[in-house]
Amino acid sequence: MNLTKTKIMTNSNWKKHITINGEQLEYVEKYIYLGKLISFDKNSNIMGIERRVQLTWNKYWNLKEIFKSNMPTDIKTKVMNSSLLPCLTYGCQTWKFTSIATNKINTCQRGLERGMLNIKKIDKVRHTKIRKTTKATDALNYALELEWKWAGHVVRYTDRRWTARVTLWNGPTGKRSRGRPPTRWEDDLRRIDGPNWTDIARNRDVWASLEETFTQSGVLAY
Repeated sequence: MNLTKTKIMTNSNWKKHITINGEQLEYVEKYIYLGKLISFDKNSNIMGIERRVQLTWNKYWNLKEIFKSNMPTDIKTKVMNSSLLPCLTYGCQTWKFTSIATNKINTCQRGLERGMLNIKKIDKVRHTKIRKTTKATDALNYALELEWKWAGHVVRYTDRRWTARVTLWNGPTGKRSRGRPPTRWEDDLRRIDGPNWTDIARNRDVWASLEETFTQSGVLAY
């Protein structure tokens, strides 16, 4: 057990000192675990996406010899799809695709595409024209596809692994807070298949046939 990397996170105001081998463990509000930001903060979804955006731009500038060069556009697009796209969408299977979240994803990719074509925002070139040139994989569409596939996999697990138990957990009973309720992970899925989406997801073929409907509805909605 690496005590320097071991942290404590709780959603309770009650915090008790915990020591192991005389070393007191630190309480944290957020933590990066396996490349994903973990936090009880109500804005953790957006915080996680913003982190992926920043990491993607860092990778972009690390590869500036390619993206800022005179290489053919199709070569740059291949690098974008194979390197930047996975970085941007890492962990997207558990994202909540709110309008703010999807806007950040789209804004990031459009900035990357303008950068590799040396087009400034002030030039006011329509994104549809830029996309016709780059032919890049749409990041939002790609992320929604991964979420859809992941949801199907989780529902079809036959064992009692924690992944499925936590994902499908109903949580504590009671009334949600007043006002517009926060978006939940499964709300996107319910929009297509309704409250019984898990029953539909158990049929692999039917679930696969609905994937395009889900991704396109998500892209068009935002």
